[in-house]
Amino acid sequence: MKISRRQFFTGLGGLIVASGISRFKTIDSAMAAEPKSIGIGKVGITWLGHGSFFFTSVKGRKILLDPWIKTNPKCPAIYRKIGSFGNVDLILWTHGHVDHFMLPDAKDLVAQYKPNVVAPWELSFFIKSQIPEANCQTFTLANKGATADFDGIKITMTEAFHSAGAQLTGFEGVNRFVGEAAGYIIEFENGFKIYHSGDTSLMGDMKYIIGDYYKPDMAILPIGGVFTMGPKEAAFACKLINPRYVIPEHYATFPVLTQSADEFVKEVRHYAPETKAMVIKPGEEITI
Repeated sequence: MKISRRQFFTGLGGLIVASGISRFKTIDSAMAAEPKSIGIGKVGITWLGHGSFFFTSVKGRKILLDPWIKTNPKCPAIYRKIGSFGNVDLILWTHGHVDHFMLPDAKDLVAQYKPNVVAPWELSFFIKSQIPEANCQTFTLANKGATADFDGIKITMTEAFHSAGAQLTGFEGVNRFVGEAAGYIIEFENGFKIYHSGDTSLMGDMKYIIGDYYKPDMAILPIGGVFTMGPKEAAFACKLINPRYVIPEHYATFPVLTQSADEFVKEVRHYAPETKAMVIKPGEEITI
């Protein structure tokens, strides 16, 4: 049977494409199955209510994320006392909304602990203008996409889909632009990675950047709805991210928010059955 020149090259092209597709599928599968080992040591995780967390690293470093203390109705009373955190080495702020960044809290924490401060670029400059003594790490990590090492703890600022203005006088204050919202990847000294999404909607980055590239062991996700993802969206986010553990947050603070994590836990079983949902109470510490 004679084969024309055109038929030959058409068939050859199809063979190359088919081989290429097969090759890329193999690579993707290998990447997804890549084993990850966690070193020795435990990480302490304490929820302070709403979006606020207190982390204790393997080597005893203390990290606050979005510390909203005095006016946070869910923050345990013990943490409202001066010096209650013992020491704080690093504070991470995701954005300027008053339920995450409250200027009086920021002033008190900087004065008490003199921590390094990481926040998105514009928020960092805002903090520095209001608290001149703040040790803002503006030229170490101040925007999305890079990773900085703080005494063996690697911090990466990630995308978040959310607004980010600051109100100087509380919820009724005048809004001021202080840059975009962000999330964080925190990789502790033993390699354990936590992704705190910050306030965000569901987004494609959760699959291709957070899940496939950074591969966090744990995700901390908002489930309250209204201002962020609700329980179902957050559960679907677990499917995209594929963490071993997830902690729900940013709920049950105000009447308009989802008041229970029950629906979230149910939806995680549906969308991401290999992820373990860990519902903790404000003030409760877990070690992992």
